[in-house]
Amino acid sequence: MKKILNYMLIVLGTVLLTYSCKPSDYYYGEYLKNGEIYYPGRVDSLSIIPGNQRGILRFKVTTDPKVTSVRVYLRSSLSPMAEVKNYPIEASEHGKIKLITLDALSEATYTANVYSFTSQGDSSRSVASSQFIYGQSYIRTLVNRSFSKFDKANASEHFLVLARENNLPRQGTFYPMQFTEVTYRNNSGDSTTVRITPYEDFASLKNIFSPSTVKYRTVYKPVQASIDYFYTAFTEQKYSK
Repeated sequence: MKKILNYMLIVLGTVLLTYSCKPSDYYYGEYLKNGEIYYPGRVDSLSIIPGNQRGILRFKVTTDPKVTSVRVYLRSSLSPMAEVKNYPIEASEHGKIKLITLDALSEATYTANVYSFTSQGDSSRSVASSQFIYGQSYIRTLVNRSFSKFDKANASEHFLVLARENNLPRQGTFYPMQFTEVTYRNNSGDSTTVRITPYEDFASLKNIFSPSTVKYRTVYKPVQASIDYFYTAFTEQKYSK
């Protein structure tokens, strides 16, 4: 019995010795053959600037000199499918702001996932940004300013008077209503357009031809960064001295 026990101890010791003699990376050395995983530099400050059924993808290109292109996956909230496009990155663009135009978009929320790529096909981690793109549904919510009267008190200069806007923010603060365009025909037969802000109620009709038609529309931006203006339909008013 004692001999059997001694034999078992010898076998166990041999096994332990063999195990302890394996190199330290025996169990994970396969993962170290290619060194650490390399991820190219990612884009920075990614955003989608909205417009009227279009947008601009804005980001800062990485300073990583190995990056030669970016791949954009653009998804709409109206579809599960992503539109995939590749854009080259020139050496002079590293570390600088790049703008990519996005045309023919639907009125929906879009999400862009952007990856940097090297010429060898190495990919960075994803950077994402989302933004609502505006269109006809938004335009249908816009309201033109209300006509009040023509002010003819000053014989040399008449005015189109609009109803005063209420609850305006302090000037300098963003307000979706940007301005109102007033168009009329002058005595020379030419079309004249003047603009007034939401804080103004009078539009000068200097040298207006009589009788004629004055038309006006109000112009909006849904957000301050919008690349497009959005217009109401024209309202027309008959004018005569």
